[in-house]
Amino acid sequence: MKKMFFSIAIMAAAVSVMASCGNKSGNAGEATADSTAVEGEAAPEMAAMGSWDYPEGTPIENAEEISVVLFPNSWKSCMDEGKDPASTNHIYYNCNFVKAGDVQSTIKHFSDEYDIPNSLIIPFYKGVTAKKGDIVLTWWQSGSGMQRAIVTDASNPAEPKVCYLDLTFKGDGTGFSEKHENETLKPNSFIVLEDGKWMPGAEIVITEGTDEKLATIINCTDDKVLYSGFASHVGVAKKSDCRLLPLNPGVAAGQAVKANFVGKLRPDYKVKKVDAAKGRVCVERDGKEEFVSFFEVSK
Repeated sequence: MKKMFFSIAIMAAAVSVMASCGNKSGNAGEATADSTAVEGEAAPEMAAMGSWDYPEGTPIENAEEISVVLFPNSWKSCMDEGKDPASTNHIYYNCNFVKAGDVQSTIKHFSDEYDIPNSLIIPFYKGVTAKKGDIVLTWWQSGSGMQRAIVTDASNPAEPKVCYLDLTFKGDGTGFSEKHENETLKPNSFIVLEDGKWMPGAEIVITEGTDEKLATIINCTDDKVLYSGFASHVGVAKKSDCRLLPLNPGVAAGQAVKANFVGKLRPDYKVKKVDAAKGRVCVERDGKEEFVSFFEVSK
């Protein structure tokens, strides 16, 4: 996947609004992205999903087994200010899960509890284990922000050690991923991704004309995908315009491939080498070599 997607998002976290989720599921369809509150007056109410053409109330299954969830950091501030959440980038952070509802569920972020649309929540279930080589969805546990990672040591399957795939990897030990190699995940803090399954954390390619955009699934229905794309932009795509990328691209040295460039697949790269244990591929284009993750390269 896009190594700079979440690197950019993580850097942005220091200056982004560290807002929690809120309960503003009103019907004010007239509110727009340009709506602002007059001083001393309440902000105009915004529909919970704004202009995202996606259902708010997708079901939360086995709620009693959920430990924590990932949620979009800026949704609450959009609701408070009457702004369209589709107009703002959203970094996904972890917080505690309180209870499930049919349309919105309650989370606890720091000391405050809020309701948020089920469709925007990514749940983590208790008792999940992993094996060496698995790719998991988690968060950067010594930093912040949603991450995919490859398991490097599963001697304790409930608390595996991983190398992060959405942090920068430079091949010389100076990248964020390398500085946090073999970090131990907390129990109940990850989802094991399954090849070929449309699930949160899976990587997709969205075809828009001649562009092939890389994105990560947040939620999906039979015909639509809610995704997080370049620079933490959250959007909706037709499922028919998307294709899943495999967890392992199956490329080898010398092959011609497409690789990530500013959030899109770009042709004319050549594979120099593959580090399967760390989920990385070294590619070269125009004489310049760089490392990309398994999610950032395609045959």
